[in-house]
Amino acid sequence: MKPFRFRADVALQLRRREHDRALVTLAQAQAALTAALQSVEQADQAIRDADSRLQEAMRVPDPGTPLSWYRSWRLRVRSDRRHCEERFQARERDVRLASANVTRSHQRVQSLQRLHDLAFAEWQRKTERIEQRTMDELASLRFTRRQERIAK
Repeated sequence: MKPFRFRADVALQLRRREHDRALVTLAQAQAALTAALQSVEQADQAIRDADSRLQEAMRVPDPGTPLSWYRSWRLRVRSDRRHCEERFQARERDVRLASANVTRSHQRVQSLQRLHDLAFAEWQRKTERIEQRTMDELASLRFTRRQERIAK
């Protein structure tokens, strides 16, 4: 019997490569999300630092640095925090999209893999039937020859 050949093997390999690329994209998106989260946390810390320095400047005024400078700095830090939050939300969307893409690509691979498995199982059954038929014919020939020898 011919060796097993899955006609859609090229498509299956293509789907596997797509799935691998989707996994890499998801990992990159998750890394970017982690970095964005860290930048939000750093921005939160910068806000806390700005608030404490403004409070300190209000308690003990520094003639070299007016309070308006601290207030402006605090506004700038809050603005930076908003930008970090926007980047974080964008990275969250990227992760959601990448996760959905991984799920779709996994389903495509699984559907072709099931077809492969069914085709392989059918090929194995055919091979076993042919082998069994060959063994039966051989046993039948041996029996017939033995019977012919006994009859002589």
